[in-house]
Amino acid sequence: MQVGTLRIGTSGIVVPGTKETFPEEYRSASRLQYYGSLFNTLEVNSSFYKVPLPATFEKWSQEVPDDFKFTVKLWRAITHKKKLPYNPDDITTFLKAADKIGAKKGCLLIQFPTSVKIELRREVKNILKQVHALNSVPGWNICVEFRDINWYIGPVYELLDRYEASVVMHDMPGSKPPVSDEATRVVYLRFHGPDGNYRGGYSQEFLEGYAALIRTWLAKDKDVYAYFNNTIGTAFEDAQTLRKLVEQPTP
Repeated sequence: MQVGTLRIGTSGIVVPGTKETFPEEYRSASRLQYYGSLFNTLEVNSSFYKVPLPATFEKWSQEVPDDFKFTVKLWRAITHKKKLPYNPDDITTFLKAADKIGAKKGCLLIQFPTSVKIELRREVKNILKQVHALNSVPGWNICVEFRDINWYIGPVYELLDRYEASVVMHDMPGSKPPVSDEATRVVYLRFHGPDGNYRGGYSQEFLEGYAALIRTWLAKDKDVYAYFNNTIGTAFEDAQTLRKLVEQPTP
């Protein structure tokens, strides 16, 4: 029996067709409003490239149903500079703006690139420490995506736990973490495409396997966020299929 909450969506707004082909009641609405009728969460990637205005975050919040949750990706000026020489004021500015999402906060995605190696653990710790300190109520679920295999060790999991953060389970070749909820407060799944190039689609067998895992996590009272980032491929269809597979009765 499901206990935790399941949220499945896409990385960025992915909806089929154009406004002319939307249901009539959404043809004069925004793409986000239509998306919000199809999914209960969205991973916002535009915030990685530029910090949206507070008014923009607030507008997004007003355009979706009450039970909708946003995940926002932390600005690349914080996470993607060589050796992580970030400005602490940038974190403050970002979180202050994103707070306007209010009760519709889901996860804060902190994605580090391949160039961020385990030797930068102190710098990663400093980012997590500040994010945790500024995480106002209702808070974000802090989730960290590493792109180097050497991060998946006990001391790093302890560091994440200290700052109430979870590791993102993703499928980028060469940097995939173990598929386990033991070191997570919430389960965050991120699918980048079968070959890790944001293209293509997932097989029925693959999605059925994750549907079974998700049902297990939900039964353990874990909230699950799953996002399909194969947006050049079949992200929309894969998200819909996974949700149906999780929800269908089991023998």
